Amino acid sequence: MRILYAFIDISGNYDFSSSGTKYLVFTSLICTDVVLGIDQLCLCKHSLIEGGVDIAYFHASEDKQITRDKVFGIIARLNHLRVDSVIIEKGKTHPSLQELKKFYPLMIEKLLQYPFDCRGVNINQYDKVCLFLDRESCSKKELGYIKQAIKGYLSNRPGGTLFRLCIHPSATHCHLQLVDYCCWAIFRKWERSDERSYKKIQNLIKSEFPIFRFGTKLWY
Repeated sequence: MRILYAFIDISGNYDFSSSGTKYLVFTSLICTDVVLGIDQLCLCKHSLIEGGVDIAYFHASEDKQITRDKVFGIIARLNHLRVDSVIIEKGKTHPSLQELKKFYPLMIEKLLQYPFDCRGVNINQYDKVCLFLDRESCSKKELGYIKQAIKGYLSNRPGGTLFRLCIHPSATHCHLQLVDYCCWAIFRKWERSDERSYKKIQNLIKSEFPIFRFGTKLWY
């Protein structure tokens, strides 16, 4: 069976006010092989533990820089991965789009339509698409809308490709940890103008879409 795997992560917070993050970043990581890179991550983890770092799994925002450097070094060499991202400057998001039930379907569609419908991946050639989302990436209510948005987008596509959506803790799947790292690096670039980690994985990023880049009005 031909299976395509997609992993989705979100960086930033759903707070449309001056006290929230400036950006919200949606990122997908797509591949057909979920074995490549796992040995390297396992060896990296145990090397860190042997060196005195007590680490259960990788999480970019919580890991120390020495850990991030090692993990980004591994990711940069995984050329079978495809990374796509949608960048939302929250202050430019019209109030009518800020509602959860409107916001997530639009952003999920924009995130997935570029790799699936525009360039690079023809999902109709696969028997099944398996999508994974980090259970702890946002609130339970937000996850509900994201789940609906993903199912709605894939169900309405022509071709009738089967799909399976799994919402798991990132600690249970190495590729959820990989997409977390990629999303964090892209978020840091936009939120803090910090491109140190971003540059290490730039070769894997196939699209990076600032959806409101032409917007001029700030709503808060």
